[in-house]
Amino acid sequence: MGRRFFGFCFALLLTLAAPAAFAAEVIDSFASDITLEKSGAMTVTETITVNAENNQINHGIFRDFPLHFTDAAGRRRSVDFDVVSVQRDGDNEPWHTESISGGIRIYAGSADVTVTPGRHRYVFTYRTNRQIRYFDDHDELYWNVTGNGWIFPIRLATATVKLPPDVGAAETTFFTGPQGATEKNARVSETGAGLVFSTTAPLDAHEGLTFAIRMPKGSIDPPSADMESTWWLKDNRNYFIGFGGLILVFAYYTRSWLKVGRDPARGVVVPRWDAPDGISPALVNYIDNKGFSGEGWTALSATALNLAVRGYVKLEDLENSIVIQGTGKPLGKEKFQAGEIELLKVAGGAGSTLTIDKANGERVKSVGQAFRSAIEKEHRGKYYNSNLGYTAGGVVLSAAALVILFVFGSLEPDTIALMLIPIAISVFVAVFVAGLVRSLHRGKSLFGKIIAIISAAIGAFVGISILAILVMALTSSLMELHETPMLFAVGGIVLLNILYFFIMGAPTPLGAKMMDGIDGLRQYLTLAEKDRMNTAGAPKMSPQHFETLLPYAVALGVEKPWSRTFETWLAAAAAGAAAAYAPAWYAGNFNSGSFSDRIGGFSSSMASTIASTIPSPPPSSSSSGFSGGEGIVEAMVEAMEAVYYTHL
Repeated sequence: MGRRFFGFCFALLLTLAAPAAFAAEVIDSFASDITLEKSGAMTVTETITVNAENNQINHGIFRDFPLHFTDAAGRRRSVDFDVVSVQRDGDNEPWHTESISGGIRIYAGSADVTVTPGRHRYVFTYRTNRQIRYFDDHDELYWNVTGNGWIFPIRLATATVKLPPDVGAAETTFFTGPQGATEKNARVSETGAGLVFSTTAPLDAHEGLTFAIRMPKGSIDPPSADMESTWWLKDNRNYFIGFGGLILVFAYYTRSWLKVGRDPARGVVVPRWDAPDGISPALVNYIDNKGFSGEGWTALSATALNLAVRGYVKLEDLENSIVIQGTGKPLGKEKFQAGEIELLKVAGGAGSTLTIDKANGERVKSVGQAFRSAIEKEHRGKYYNSNLGYTAGGVVLSAAALVILFVFGSLEPDTIALMLIPIAISVFVAVFVAGLVRSLHRGKSLFGKIIAIISAAIGAFVGISILAILVMALTSSLMELHETPMLFAVGGIVLLNILYFFIMGAPTPLGAKMMDGIDGLRQYLTLAEKDRMNTAGAPKMSPQHFETLLPYAVALGVEKPWSRTFETWLAAAAAGAAAAYAPAWYAGNFNSGSFSDRIGGFSSSMASTIASTIPSPPPSSSSSGFSGGEGIVEAMVEAMEAVYYTHL
């Protein structure tokens, strides 16, 4: 009785456990029928029987196929591959392909259809070529039957190989297990259908069956010269497209630069104490910077200061704002240049004011836009040609080259992702260099240049270290993908665009002449006093001479050396001259202590308003009573920048 009961329980346990075991998603059988032709082409039909339980197998299955191999010389080569048909349970099945790293993925099924649980038979038929290895003394077919990408166990794998007529196998071998394994859990037999390789033990996930058939030399026809040429072009098309695009972009940009981007010959620069052709401070800033610096607020500040010196407006430095107030002086027949009229419209008449603070940010922004537009409308293209049309053509050509490379080349998806790194590196280098150049602009003080150089050195050390690590990692990854040269092709195209963006623009002949004059004015404003005194015909320093050139010094960013020159002159003038000097164009507390406090307070409020978008200037440390002259100009510029960025 006990034995019968025990047997009954054991049978019941097996009955209950059987469905659970059967419910596992597995590949019951993987049968591959391979027909090798004398030409070397192969037709492969894979019949894959799976058990689906809507776990991993919901809408179908996919099959990964490698599209590259490494030849005897270690070079990466491509194979031909074409899908003929995909079936499920005897009916044609929807399918599509997707590029993956190293090959192609064939999806069998549709996202709109869920396969029913149970056994299903999928049949993949495809043709492939360039799978034969040609050695000096034999031909060989080395073939991975199942691939090693399956996440399901394979209970049985077989491969039936039909060789060309009158071709026999001189030797065979096989391997089972993970990629690179040398286990031999299989057997080979010869039947009327051909050579049959069969596993003798189930394959776990990511395990496969591989065989090699050695045939006498000449069994398979070697590729013709035309086929060799076709394969060679296919293997190297990335280089043709990538480096061809690089050469084409370089030729385009070089030809364009030789045509329109070369700067005209510059003349001899000599110190001068007036602006060339009597142009305004704003236009000096516009020409010198090949466009406005500081969003145009420096030019607007210089214009306001110039109008104040000429008596048309007065500058008031209040506790929380700066006011440009009209004096009501008749305009008369005096000629006003572009931009000056726009400022006089809002602050030129008696009682008219323009208050620069956050509360009036929109109005200041509107005035700034009208000011810049007036100057650009009258002078755009007159002194400098940006040649953006040529640069845009290069960008379009570069984008086309990269799109053709990524779409029609044979780059792996991983390689395309890695190609973003040289682009980022190129942009980083360009921005770093551009920032360094701006920091070392001739208008910067010596202290500012020293700080810029130190900061650049630290940034370069850290940046180059990080970039070196990235490049090493990138190069290693690309070497694994055999695409290292493409790093230089893609990075070169990007660098060419960045380089020529900065050098394509060029001054016109008139602009070059004006720049010579502006450089001469800058030299005069920054000369040491003894050198200035030795300049033939130079006017003597006086409050009027200082104030006349102060707006130009502001426009060129050299108001500090020009102001120090005047301070030195005041200190050497008659006793009490420094204390007696009070510019008519400025209203505010002018003693050094309180004025320095005023600038410090203004800088703090500005910094909190724009959230460190623009660095605040340090408080003035000069002990001279005139130090407020340059301070009010800096405050005007910073205040305008603050309200402009606040209301962007």
